Amino acid sequence: MEQLIFDVAEHQADKDFRELYAIMRGKQVFVPIDRGSIPAAAAAGEQYVTTANDCLKMQYVIGPNGQFLIPSATSEDSPIVQNGYVGMDWTAFLQMVAKLDSSFFGALLQGKTSWVAFDRDRINYILGGTWDRPIG
Repeated sequence: MEQLIFDVAEHQADKDFRELYAIMRGKQVFVPIDRGSIPAAAAAGEQYVTTANDCLKMQYVIGPNGQFLIPSATSEDSPIVQNGYVGMDWTAFLQMVAKLDSSFFGALLQGKTSWVAFDRDRINYILGGTWDRPIG
């Protein structure tokens, strides 16, 4: 997966994007969260469903163009999640980012050494599911 993230980041080839979307389908990503905002009832390594009273504070990063991105990592040992994180399904992560206010440009997927950013249009395209259909 690391080589594919690198290829997407470097070459922006549609074929590579489609392959990345296919690989990520059903995968879990790890989203950095302010450790102090994680509910006490949420035990490490166990599934926890947030309630209306929970208020998780996501970390964000500023992209190369000064845009706010919500990061996710492909691995639990990524440096970006060392101060607290939640694991979530890739699709649920994209759905969550799509619901944020427009001050957020999109999402970032961090591999071991490479990363790829997805703007809102691309997130909606991924969620729409039409990328896995033949072109033409």
